[in-house]
Amino acid sequence: MDFVINKIIDIDKDAENYRKNITELIEKKRMELEDSIKAMNKDCDEELKRIKTRILSSSISDAENKARDIKIEKEKRLSVIKEIYENNKVKITEEIFNEIIHSL
Repeated sequence: MDFVINKIIDIDKDAENYRKNITELIEKKRMELEDSIKAMNKDCDEELKRIKTRILSSSISDAENKARDIKIEKEKRLSVIKEIYENNKVKITEEIFNEIIHSL
């Protein structure tokens, strides 16, 4: 009878140790998962920053290119206006001079 009782006590102790080991293992795995989640969140945040920087850089580059294109177009228009003026300067001056003379 003592043998059976001692065996039951041993089985109970083994079960308690097994439960304790399982609880510790679960806690260890939970901590590992939390660490993994934190690392993933950090990676996501860093990737988001890289994406934002790339988009911002791309937007700035696009704006600079557009500004350059506008400047080139305006310079071309100004050049055409200057050329027209230079080609017609004498004629314009004569017309203004004639208008002044004839208005007197």
